[in-house]
This record gives sequence, structure tokens and C-alpha cells, in this order.
Amino acid sequence: MIHPSYRNELKYLITPESRIILSNQLKYILKRDHHVEGKGYVIKSLYFDTVEDQALQDNLMGAPFREKFRIRCYNEDYDFLRLEKKVKHLSKGYKSSCVLTREETEQILQGDHEFLKEKKDPLFLEFYAKLVSEHLKPRLIVTYFREPFLLKAGNVRVTLDYDLRYSRNVERFLERDCTYFRESGAKCLLEVKYDAFLPDLIKAILKNHCPLRTANSKYVSGRMITGI
Repeated sequence: MIHPSYRNELKYLITPESRIILSNQLKYILKRDHHVEGKGYVIKSLYFDTVEDQALQDNLMGAPFREKFRIRCYNEDYDFLRLEKKVKHLSKGYKSSCVLTREETEQILQGDHEFLKEKKDPLFLEFYAKLVSEHLKPRLIVTYFREPFLLKAGNVRVTLDYDLRYSRNVERFLERDCTYFRESGAKCLLEVKYDAFLPDLIKAILKNHCPLRTANSKYVSGRMITGI
């Protein structure tokens, strides 16, 4: 498991026009994430929630502390999958993760998760405990394109997420031809994450584009668009 530490997280909604301008500016100012080949990559996540929709309700009510479990892959590479736990406390958050195989993911999708209790990683054991005690179930697939940028000062990570799509066909997470709902308006979500301070350079970029601060959750947006 990757050990977590809290970081500051800011989210903004920007227009498609601002996204294009901002992308062109950032590529000359910040470094591309070293994982990127080309402009960015596609993220595909499978979100879990309780039968009472606890994660959804916590987001809608603005609970100061909330968490979500998801399984994620990049560029639809199903040979590299991660179980992730995302924790948010006010405006700070952290993510812990560990690697899953495709076969293990298929077992989880089929409701067979007993193998998790034999794992040594604490995240697997916590996930297993909550699958059993809180009846976590796969609830939504979210996929989108991400452009990531990095700045060493402040350990800043800036991401532009767009072309958001959602599906309730959770059993087809490991398939490429899933049917999706698209968000209207072609919005883009700008996320800024940093440690102790936000450099003036990033503050100036944000001020110049006058983005709208949001508590936007891709999971909540997808649940609303696909009919809760």
C-alpha cells in the first residue's frame, strides 16, 4: 500500500475554451507528469457505495469527513488495476492504493471477495471488512480524459479532467465497449493539489482564468446524471 498524507485540494469548473487556453499555457510553464505519453491519459474508475448510499449522502450533505473506495485503471489497461481509498477532510485529502490483478477484480465484480481477507495489505483488509459489514457494492463507472501537470515547488499537481462519461453497467467494468451517459455542457474540472503552500505562479494562473470554485464530485455527478 502507498502510505497516505493529507494534501490541500482545490477544485474549479472551467469552460472548454478556458481549458484549451490553460492547457496551452501550462505545457510551457509546468512539467508533464512523467507517466504521460502525449497529452494525457484516460482514467476509468469503478466506485463502490453502501446499500444506503452513504458515500453519496455524505457528499450531498457536505459531511466534513468522507471516504470512497474505487478500482481504477489507465488507458483501459486491465493488466494494471488499483484498489484505491479516497479520503476527504474539509479541503484536504489523501489517497491510499494497492495493486489488484484482473482475475481478482473479476472475482470482486462477481461478489466473491473472500480472498481479500488472506491479503496482508491493510487496505485490502479494510476493504474486505467494509464489503462484509457495510455491504459495499459496485455502483458506478466513471471515465474521463486527464491532462496532468507538475510543479516541484509546493509539490503541486494540476489536472484538467474532461470528456466525462458515466455508466451503471458496473458488471462491464473490464470491457471496452460499455455504454455511457455524457455530461451536457462539456465542462472541465480543474484540480489543484499541493502540500504546505501554493506558489504565486499557480495563484496568478488561477486568478487570470477566474474559475468557479466547486466541491464537484465525479461520483455524485454521475449518480445524478444516471438517475441516482
